[in-house]
Amino acid sequence: MRIHARTPQRPRSLDDALLPLVNVVFLLMIFFLSAGRLSGPRPDAVAPQSSRDEARTAAARVLELRSDGQLSVDGDVFADADLPLRAAAWQGTPLDVKAAGQVQADRVLRLMAVLRAAGVRELRLLTIKGGGG
Repeated sequence: MRIHARTPQRPRSLDDALLPLVNVVFLLMIFFLSAGRLSGPRPDAVAPQSSRDEARTAAARVLELRSDGQLSVDGDVFADADLPLRAAAWQGTPLDVKAAGQVQADRVLRLMAVLRAAGVRELRLLTIKGGGG
């Protein structure tokens, strides 16, 4: 008669059971982060850059600076030359400026200087939290 000695097996701990689950969670997280980066913004969409505060007042007028260089307010597209005349009519009304992400910063600064010279005193640059990098 032979007696085989059993080797004692190590009891499975909770950490050993959770390790595959943690691996799967991290793999899924990496997948969704990379999938979100692969699909970029639509080229015709006007998307602001980045900010802490997204709230805007209902009475504020929104001036959009599109990626093609045109300006628009409430869907009405106009040229840069018309901006000072239009901005003179906006005095006393809050103005929100929403610039497409492809617009250069110096262009936005020049636009803000024209608005200031035309008498617009309350202006906010609308941006999105997190920014694109």
